[in-house]
Amino acid sequence: MAVIVRHNTTGNYYLLIGTGLGADQALPSSRLLKNWLPATVAVCDRQGQIFWLPAAEIVVTEVDGSSPSELLPEPEISPPPPEPEIRLTPEVEVFEDDDDDEWI
Repeated sequence: MAVIVRHNTTGNYYLLIGTGLGADQALPSSRLLKNWLPATVAVCDRQGQIFWLPAAEIVVTEVDGSSPSELLPEPEISPPPPEPEIRLTPEVEVFEDDDDDEWI
């Protein structure tokens, strides 16, 4: 299965090799570092050179000769649930206690 991706920053096209490939498992503290490191994907160019790109910087343009829009159904968009109505009362309780200053 050939997946073609476009790098948003450069406009270059690459073949998608995979995501992660267990690279984070090799890190000694992968759970901690995973939160700081961006998600990356392995891609290759026309010469077969493999390198990593941030996942947020690529877009899938083709999968086995078909665009993603040809392969995926239209999304079912459901409206968000209504927010509960919040009623504010104009009455505000003011608490004044001179004894509070003594504990500081």
